[in-house]
Amino acid sequence: NRVDQVLDGLGFTREQQEAPVLQLSGGQQTRAALGKLLLQEPDLLLLDEPTNHLDLAALEWLETYLAGWKGAMVVVAHDRYFLDKIVSRTIETAFGRIEEYPGNYTKYLHLREERMERRSREYEAQQAHIAHTEDFIRRYKAGQRSREARGRQKLLDRMDRVERPQDFPEMRFEFTSVVDSGLVVISTQKLAAGYIDEAKQRTELVRVADLELLRGDRVGLLGPNGSGKTTLLRTIIGELPPVGGHVYVGHNVRIGYYSQTHAGLNTGRSIIDEIRQVSVLSEEGARTFLGRFLFSGDDVFKPIGSLSGGERSRVALAKLTLQGSNLLILDEPTNHLDLQSRQFLEEVLGEFEGTLLFVSHDRYFIDSLATKVWVIEDGVLIPYMGNYTEYRTRKQPIVLDIPTSPISSRTKNEDNATNGSATAARTAPSSARAKGKRSGKVKERTVEDVEREIEKAEARVKTVEEALSQAAFNADAAQLTQLATEYEQARMYVDELLVEWERLAETVSE
Repeated sequence: NRVDQVLDGLGFTREQQEAPVLQLSGGQQTRAALGKLLLQEPDLLLLDEPTNHLDLAALEWLETYLAGWKGAMVVVAHDRYFLDKIVSRTIETAFGRIEEYPGNYTKYLHLREERMERRSREYEAQQAHIAHTEDFIRRYKAGQRSREARGRQKLLDRMDRVERPQDFPEMRFEFTSVVDSGLVVISTQKLAAGYIDEAKQRTELVRVADLELLRGDRVGLLGPNGSGKTTLLRTIIGELPPVGGHVYVGHNVRIGYYSQTHAGLNTGRSIIDEIRQVSVLSEEGARTFLGRFLFSGDDVFKPIGSLSGGERSRVALAKLTLQGSNLLILDEPTNHLDLQSRQFLEEVLGEFEGTLLFVSHDRYFIDSLATKVWVIEDGVLIPYMGNYTEYRTRKQPIVLDIPTSPISSRTKNEDNATNGSATAARTAPSSARAKGKRSGKVKERTVEDVEREIEKAEARVKTVEEALSQAAFNADAAQLTQLATEYEQARMYVDELLVEWERLAETVSE
């Protein structure tokens, strides 16, 4: 029925659907209110940040549901991907004005830029005309042409003045690494992330293949709400102990961590004191520095406890830029940021020369930055090549060997769970690959499926080989390093496919 359809789409489990609303978390109650509103089918639907508290699967469901909405709809949202899919008109409220643009968010950006450029030209042309007229009046107001000068003054007084165009203020900062890290930034071995309760009972949320995060990687970590994304990040940085396996931090790695709850901020300090705690800046230097994050005047003396979510996000980003990290681990960095700040953060991170691992529900943000995505599916982390859109389109896994899901084995004790988990394949050669054994697969495929995949993978190898030759000809050391890594990964993927093909061929022959 429609109730089940809506609740399933918004990510409620059967147990949550039967629970009293007061027992649900704040985010779940917000989703329940959204579901109730959708089921009422009003003629006019007013949605204020409907994408908050939704994971990616629920976001996609909501977009599909609203695409067929028969009534009128007004949406306030910071999710650019959502706005592009849903809206046909965009209304901007800024600087005391309301302005309308036809089209979705991307169209709005284009039209707004054109409008701002046109207004700037009109303003500058009028200012030039005013300056020329005032100069004439000054020169001739007491001479033979004084009558003409007075006439021009009257025209000037009656002129409708074009306002100076106002644009949104932008932050101005960058992330700079103090030192380069080693090639392998983070590696895991039979890692399980979760929590240990007071009774020392271990609960696994996610199992991780034996992975390597390499220098220069840009990885988006995706998964449903409650799947363990934040827990995994905190395990990687050492805030939480693994409930199984190991995390290894590479040579010269300096980690900068952004918490979605701003846990690193002292709410009892002022903004400027918080910054001076982690820097050698003088008060004047700190004020100038904070100006880059849109804190001006006496704003810098506000206590952090009184700040809005967006202001706290800017303070956290300011602290992060002072650390000189070469590995940035960011947990929902776009939460609380307005659209302009999100876009600027994308640009800054795009220019960052270190390694990036981040959690985000902002699909625009993921598409802009990620070259790989790590996806938590049924309690298991599976790495894929490409950004969010490429992952959704192709779903090409980097490795085929994955651990078994902890969901099916949580009732077993820790030893049984550890022994029952599969030996995951590294992005480098592993003993499991050498033996050709597979204890888990992303999905069962036919021989023909794998043969087609091998053709694609070998074509990829050839493409990278050609790029390597060109980089060598150009003596481009940075490009050679990056392409060498890509070539090694592409070759290993072919090897893995060949092992799978042999296994499937043997099964068919039997």
